[in-house]
Amino acid sequence: MKNISAQERIDDCLQELEKIHHMIEGMGKTSNPVPFLTKYAIIKACGTIEFCFKTVLADIHTGQSQQVKNYIDETFRRSSINPSKANICKSLEKFDVAWNAKFKKELGKLANNQRIEQSLDSLNNARNQFAHGGHPGTTFDNIRTYFTDSVFIIEVLEKVIT
Repeated sequence: MKNISAQERIDDCLQELEKIHHMIEGMGKTSNPVPFLTKYAIIKACGTIEFCFKTVLADIHTGQSQQVKNYIDETFRRSSINPSKANICKSLEKFDVAWNAKFKKELGKLANNQRIEQSLDSLNNARNQFAHGGHPGTTFDNIRTYFTDSVFIIEVLEKVIT
């Protein structure tokens, strides 16, 4: 990725997920702390994708007036937006309907594009379920897969707008 902030967050999340994986392997998948580690992984992974989605969009304001920078920062960087495909598309449309169309087209070209889009949905659903007092029924291994799949979506987003 060209966006250094987004890439650093992705790398950090991957490192944390790897550490958690080793902890779970050491304790055993049925150990009492595993559900807590899995819930932490859900928040970390989905939060990282949200940060990257918003950062990639917000950082395109280079060279713009201070007013435009303020608007973009307030609308994207400092807002709470679930990183769903629908929200990414709505955000792109605020800039350019052609970006949105290109984003959808490029996503469609990805190998396993349906699985990748489902991973993003699953990651968001798990976070929302946990955030609203529920107990997500996903495994840590699924969260790792959802995260790595969702990174492809961030890469497509960046490609489309740069």
